[in-house]
Amino acid sequence: MWSRRTQGCFTGRANGFMYARYLRRRATVLVLGHKPGVHGWWLTTNFLDNADAVAVPKNDDNVTQRSAWDNQPALFGRPLTKMRMRTFRVIVLRAAEVLYTASTGGVDVASVHELMTQLGLDLITAPVVPADLAVEFTNVVIYDSLEIPEFGDDDLVLAVGVSATSPLALRLAAARPAALLLRHDGPLEQRLQAEALNAGVILLVVPNSCGWSHLHTIAASLPGVVPLDHVDSATGSEVISDLFAVANALADTLDAPITIEDNQSRLLAYSALQGTADIARSATILGHQVPDEFRQEVRRLGVSKRILTATEPFFLSSTMAGITSRTVVTLRAHGEVLGSIWAVTATPLDDRRTAALADAARTVAIRLAHHRLTADLRRQHQTATMTLLLRGGVSAVEAGRRMGMDGGGYRLAAIVAGHPDGTHDDALLDRYATALVRQLALTRTIGATARIENTVYAVVRGPEDHVESLRGLRGVLLAARASARPEAPDQVTAGMSGSLESLADLAGAREQAERVLQVLAGARSHDGCAEVDEVGLAVSVLRLADLESARRGGRRSALDEVDDYDAAHAADYGRTLRVHLASFGDPTVASKALKVHTNTLRYRLRRLNDLFGLDLTDPDTRFGLMVDIRLKGHQPGHG
Repeated sequence: MWSRRTQGCFTGRANGFMYARYLRRRATVLVLGHKPGVHGWWLTTNFLDNADAVAVPKNDDNVTQRSAWDNQPALFGRPLTKMRMRTFRVIVLRAAEVLYTASTGGVDVASVHELMTQLGLDLITAPVVPADLAVEFTNVVIYDSLEIPEFGDDDLVLAVGVSATSPLALRLAAARPAALLLRHDGPLEQRLQAEALNAGVILLVVPNSCGWSHLHTIAASLPGVVPLDHVDSATGSEVISDLFAVANALADTLDAPITIEDNQSRLLAYSALQGTADIARSATILGHQVPDEFRQEVRRLGVSKRILTATEPFFLSSTMAGITSRTVVTLRAHGEVLGSIWAVTATPLDDRRTAALADAARTVAIRLAHHRLTADLRRQHQTATMTLLLRGGVSAVEAGRRMGMDGGGYRLAAIVAGHPDGTHDDALLDRYATALVRQLALTRTIGATARIENTVYAVVRGPEDHVESLRGLRGVLLAARASARPEAPDQVTAGMSGSLESLADLAGAREQAERVLQVLAGARSHDGCAEVDEVGLAVSVLRLADLESARRGGRRSALDEVDDYDAAHAADYGRTLRVHLASFGDPTVASKALKVHTNTLRYRLRRLNDLFGLDLTDPDTRFGLMVDIRLKGHQPGHG
């Protein structure tokens, strides 16, 4: 199970310590060597100040080590027995596949073969391989349709928004990157395959249902890949990088495919070992979340409740045709359920493998708890920074300067998420916030995001051209929405401000974006994503409504009195008034719309004057009533 590079960590180094770099997290992993005259293997905490894990050679009975993850002696506070040490070695030293040693000075570089192994051969195929899959890459490039295709021979290009049947796909292949990744269902056209073969480019294909953010996260987490400047680890990519190594190691130990999920059934990582992958596993990997029908079955069987209470792995016998049974273990830290690990096992595990699964769960839970704490602190900092930005003025400019956000060309977006019944959807809003950060990273867009109460705010920089700036931001917002809730994107609404000359203007931009949200809440339009100029009249009406409400000081308008009278007396004066004004005072048009005689209409208009003092021959009275009607139409509960 060890590669030559990993074995090199142990051979020829019988004395002292060997140091290596775990490239995936840029963290030190200490590999313990033999120390003559000492029974067993011991490592003092002095060597662990900068270490995240300790790897131990084979065939040792008594080992004590400390992990910087939890600072507890030994593995989970216990000396390592042979079985525990084997489990620990499998989990930690499998990650040593990406080590380079001080003796060789070697540096791991990601290869196309590694990428395909991580994604799984049932998800990704390589229809064109000019040489072999060992071709290496150090950069993951998102193709930008506004740029001329120019790539290095060490670039993996993700052809986002490019159809495999388009001439553009041919041009991307002709640009000679190391590999070109496309989304496509069905066989590729022969001319594209011929162009790639002629250019010496590996063509990789995944189904259209596979998300680009998922593909980018996996590719960028491989050792040796240069990260994007604006990738925010709050997206979970740092955790995924670690968890994929653990999932692969655990799959080797259990000889079973592994998936690791959070407490919302979202996929965090999965093993390259697929085995006989059933439809539930395949759908989970493709959708990056357990599909609803399987989650409902899990709830129906009472597994969700059992996950909350179980402390050890348990076997779940399948009752669905075509679905293999599973062994499940809860990920729990400090009494809180953080997720679960699912192993595809047709039969219950034996004691040794059950213990290995339990130990792995404790390791993953500690890592998730550490990440959650880090993410919480990061979110608090982001919220505080966004609060400063939204105040505008000097404080916003200074906050932006500290974040490297200077100059103009910025827009503010405000995003809310709700259930069909109008209540807030916190889980969906969190998913959207994560998807938005990923989308900004994928498109290399400068910006800052944070959630404040029930709204996600994003300050995003765009081109100087107004049209291009608006198009770019709308594209980012809609792509993030499709990623967060592809089956019901209309549950997420976004309002955008105009372009800003300076971050000092963000206070006004916030008012604009939130006004747009008010307009879209009253009458959904523009696909639920609009800029202030696109709904400018409706925004002006809302502002006027606030001014009128303040001026009246709580006093009711004449229109309110008419509507109250109609409700109390089953009358129709309110409708008559509205139709009369909408008809510009033409009695013939109004009477036809009301389906009454002209004399009846004139009688009602006289009664409006008698009852409410409304002289409809006065231009100011008519204008005031028309404004009131428009304002009332924008109040909650009115269309």
